[in-house]
Amino acid sequence: MTSRPALPNLKRNNPYILEIQNHQDQIWFSPEQAGADLADFVSGPGALRLDLGCGAGNFLRSCALAEPQARFVGFELRYKRLVVAARKFKKSQLQNVRLAKARAEDLTSWFAQGTLDRVHVNFPDPWPKARQQKHRLLGQRFLADLKVLLKKEGEFWFKTDHKEYFEWALGQIEACGFYEVVELSWDLHHSPYQEHNQLTEFEGLFLSQGLPVYHLKAILKA
Repeated sequence: MTSRPALPNLKRNNPYILEIQNHQDQIWFSPEQAGADLADFVSGPGALRLDLGCGAGNFLRSCALAEPQARFVGFELRYKRLVVAARKFKKSQLQNVRLAKARAEDLTSWFAQGTLDRVHVNFPDPWPKARQQKHRLLGQRFLADLKVLLKKEGEFWFKTDHKEYFEWALGQIEACGFYEVVELSWDLHHSPYQEHNQLTEFEGLFLSQGLPVYHLKAILKA
């Protein structure tokens, strides 16, 4: 068996660094470091789904348990969240999930054209001020990158609690012309789409406060 490349040098003042060393079978740091495990996982059987900004992994764990035949990858930047998520997956004995310490903006360096069946973006930073909107994820560049990586009729799912961001994202999707919105709800938890919904950490908080969650599902046009 070919050994995987060593982990990058990490700052030792983070209390979760040492524990991350124990989750190398679950957490990738770069496509190069992930090596054969990335290639084997991506090319394996079953649908391949990506969660961008997976947090502490509640959503991914629920998805992986509900669909054991599918494969799931979660992108997250914070060490603590990666470790907490990896603990959950190990406790649940999940073999169909991997984590990557990666930015959503860099997803094209991880996956080949036509690889992904579905991409989830749940509650990203809305960057609400006008001067901040250039930092929003769901702009034209991201939607164009996603078009390349999704399979034919691949799916993009988006949830947020921020109404203005949701309206803005809808405008971006319409402007790019690559996708057809097939599900749209301004109050997910009081809609028929709730039946196939899996909660995120933030979503549970918003639900407990009686706040609406905005949801859309778009399909890549043929």
